[in-house]
Amino acid sequence: MVSRLLLALGYFAVPFAGPGAAVITSAGWLSLGVETRNQLWAGIGLVGLFGVAGILSAYHSEVLAGLAGVGGIALLFYLALAVVGLWMLGSRTNNWFLKIAAAAFALSWLFAVVAPTTVSEAAAAASGGIIDWAGTEWASQAARDAIAALGGPVAIAKALATLGGLAAGIGFLTAPQVGSRNTMSEEAIFSLAYT
Repeated sequence: MVSRLLLALGYFAVPFAGPGAAVITSAGWLSLGVETRNQLWAGIGLVGLFGVAGILSAYHSEVLAGLAGVGGIALLFYLALAVVGLWMLGSRTNNWFLKIAAAAFALSWLFAVVAPTTVSEAAAAASGGIIDWAGTEWASQAARDAIAALGGPVAIAKALATLGGLAAGIGFLTAPQVGSRNTMSEEAIFSLAYT
């Protein structure tokens, strides 16, 4: 129960307290892993906390300044793992809010990484340098125009991250209790033994 409250609070804070939200959600994933005895959830939380600790250590100590890059990579890895975790939890609990959150965060990442000036270059890189492979150049030009009309990739990324945070917060508040696979299989074995 504590883990779900931490995760809901952390995801609700995403639009307002970026680094703080990362700390709270990391702690929530770690707590969820401990509560359910699931190493994947605990691992997601540990990666996030390691990333935050690396960045904070680098900013507050000249000796540990080299940890900023390592912490940044770990935190980016955590954010990607958290999207996977949201999708997996949404699938296991049949919670559409968590699935919507995972999709919104994934799209937010896409828009945050690909600026309108680099959409064509990203499409060319993805196609292996083949000129207009399967219409990528044509599609990327149309996408660039649409992204610019909607306010640019930064505005879209922020809106999607806000949607993802709100959906994840609601999803964790409404999700049924998540049990570990080991606990559920043990309960099934014991129920068979008593029949």
